[in-house]
Amino acid sequence: AVGLLESMMTATIVDDLTDTTSDKNRECKGQGVANVASGFLGGMAGCAMIGQSIINVKSGGRTRLSSFSAGVFLLIMVVFISDWLKVIPMAALVAVMIMVAIGTFNWDSLRNIRQYPLSSNIVMIVTVIVVVATHNLAYGVLVGVLLSALFFANKIERYMA
Repeated sequence: AVGLLESMMTATIVDDLTDTTSDKNRECKGQGVANVASGFLGGMAGCAMIGQSIINVKSGGRTRLSSFSAGVFLLIMVVFISDWLKVIPMAALVAVMIMVAIGTFNWDSLRNIRQYPLSSNIVMIVTVIVVVATHNLAYGVLVGVLLSALFFANKIERYMA
C-alpha cells in the first residue's frame, strides 16, 4: 500500500512538472502485475522512486525512453559492475542521497507555509516527525493518512450540519 501511494504521488509530481497527465489506473494495474510476477520469480516488490523520477525530469527526460534507459543503466550496474560498486564508500552514497533530497524538496513550501490550511501543515509536520522518530516510512504514511482522514471527516461534518 505504501509503494502504491508513493507511485501515485510520484506520478502526480511528474505530471505537474511536465504539464501532462498520466493514467493512474494503468500505473496501479501495471505495478500490481509486475510485483506479483516478480514474487513468483523470487524477486522483491517495487514502486516508482520519487528521487529518480524527479532527477530524470529535471535532467530533460520527457519520454518513456528516459525511464527505460535509467532502468537499463541501473540493471547493468547491479549485474555487471557490482564488484566496482561495492568499493564506493557508504558516506559518498549518503552524500548523494542528501543532495537528491535537497534538490527535490520544494523550498517554497516552507516560505509559504502560512498560505496553506492549518490541517495540511499539521499532517505534513506530524508525518515528518513520525518518520524521523521511528525510522519507518510506513508508520509516517499511516499517521499522515489517518490524520488526513480525520480532518476530512471533520470538514465534511461541518458542511453537513
